[in-house]
Amino acid sequence: MQSTKKPRTGLDLGGEDSDEEVYAIAKRIDNADAPDDMAKKVMEVLAPVEHSTVQYEPFRRAFYTPYEDTATLSEQGVKRLRGELSVRVDGADVPAPVRSFMHLGFDKKMLSMIMKLGLEAPTAIQAQAFPVALTGRDLIGIAKTGSGKTLAFTLPMVRHVMDQRELQRGEGPIAVVLAPTRELAHQTYVQAKKFLGVYGASCAAIYGGAGKWDQVQALRKGVEVVVATPGRLIEMIRKKAAPMSRVTFVVLDEADRMFEMGFEAQLRSVLGQIRPDCQTLMFSATFRRRIEALALDVLKNPVKLTIGHIGQANEDIRQIAVVLPGHGAKWPWLMAHLGGMVDQGRLLIFAGSKAGCGELAKNLVSSFPAAPVYCLHGDKTQQERSEALAKFKSGECRILVATDVAARGLDVKDVKNVVNFDVAKNIDIHVHRIGRTGRMGHEGFEPGTAYTLVTRNETQFAAQLVYNMDVSGQPVSAELLALAKRDARFRRGGAMARGPSPGNNAGSGGCQTADPSKGPSPSSPFQQSIGVPECSKDCVLDAEDAAELERWNESRQKSKAKQRQGLGFSGMAMGKPTAKPGGMRGFVK
Repeated sequence: MQSTKKPRTGLDLGGEDSDEEVYAIAKRIDNADAPDDMAKKVMEVLAPVEHSTVQYEPFRRAFYTPYEDTATLSEQGVKRLRGELSVRVDGADVPAPVRSFMHLGFDKKMLSMIMKLGLEAPTAIQAQAFPVALTGRDLIGIAKTGSGKTLAFTLPMVRHVMDQRELQRGEGPIAVVLAPTRELAHQTYVQAKKFLGVYGASCAAIYGGAGKWDQVQALRKGVEVVVATPGRLIEMIRKKAAPMSRVTFVVLDEADRMFEMGFEAQLRSVLGQIRPDCQTLMFSATFRRRIEALALDVLKNPVKLTIGHIGQANEDIRQIAVVLPGHGAKWPWLMAHLGGMVDQGRLLIFAGSKAGCGELAKNLVSSFPAAPVYCLHGDKTQQERSEALAKFKSGECRILVATDVAARGLDVKDVKNVVNFDVAKNIDIHVHRIGRTGRMGHEGFEPGTAYTLVTRNETQFAAQLVYNMDVSGQPVSAELLALAKRDARFRRGGAMARGPSPGNNAGSGGCQTADPSKGPSPSSPFQQSIGVPECSKDCVLDAEDAAELERWNESRQKSKAKQRQGLGFSGMAMGKPTAKPGGMRGFVK
């Protein structure tokens, strides 16, 4: 008997739909190969708003008065400061970066919370994004993971929200943050809640997998800020639980991830509900053409900030490529190194599929009972995912095995090591994976190590990894380079053909090999300290490549020497606040 039950599309975002299910269907719709009724459901989920017929109330955008030392900086001084921060700026009349949280005109409540959290000085993205956002400009922030971008939009957002009149019954939020996954949305919610709470303001987290009734009730009570995934927010708007007429501040966090997962139509649908003159901040680790097209459509005269190279891994994360003969060699390598990594702190292991993730976690539980192991992937319920993250953050769980659903925005302190048990689907995902280690902490940047297990047949990824490690100033090993040279595109003009990049250090330090019986390599003290075997015989460089590696090494040393000469940016953290911000709600000195 044929079932008459309507098939689930995953687009309703009710219940426990996995992210991967939702993403897959959204991607099919985006590629125009889904059924017409499903495409219509997404494209017409929200009726367009005729903004010209709506009488929106005015709002203030600009709150920033430059600190005296910043205001008197010469053009050359501003340029030098941005150079020290590795900040590239595109746009007209862009304010100079700030040296301290004290230079932003925040009131005592805000500064007290900043000090309570142990934040001493702005990171590079924060130093330039704060003055741009606080002057009311739209912003595109392109920054590597672990750069502190969440705070870069949270503080200006709170300042913006608290300047406006209080919400009346039935009014919706003043600010909306859109994020690609439940985990990232929840973490942003936790951050925003801390700063909003000091003023008695509230925030709601709206995402799939959590109870809809509770979310509707929270929204109808009135919240100043909503942090949401696009699909669930659309559903709340349809239920008239989240009117958008008061929204004047929008953040698109990890926009590239939302585009990768096929959520462009949903993003545009939500943005179409919001007044066109709102202030919009967009953050991404990469800047593809489709994201640029959205920025052109949505943002007004934006300032574009790029920290480092687009899609670049964090230079402070030590990357080690482990070249193996095949998949079967991965488990012995992991068993040989697991104990040492767990002793150092939390360990995050990435698998390429849900099945692989579950199998790997199961094997670890049986083979390494001394350390609790949890598994995180898209088929886990929201309760299971929340429990796994909570255990990992608290330290009760030292090993977390995850798919790429956990690769974006997870802010867990003390992740000392990341292991890419399976390589990522592309280099952008790789960058986000390894960004889970090496995060901003109370003591500044806390470095970590990322191991990537590359097999002999993964030549294309090896080629991408060589270039990624090159521009990030990481050692490129003889083995990895030899593997990359088997890729046809790399041979026609890959990373080696580009010549030495500034700040690169290529050598034998970034590689491990398959055979653990060969003993430690004498060429690298770091390798000796962790028992890294010597490179295998079939991956030896020829004389020309060896000479080029030596030139890269010299280039890296010169670059590091320049960086050590008189930067001291973070030492200029504290100063006297300036410019009383005023405002309608709570912002008084």
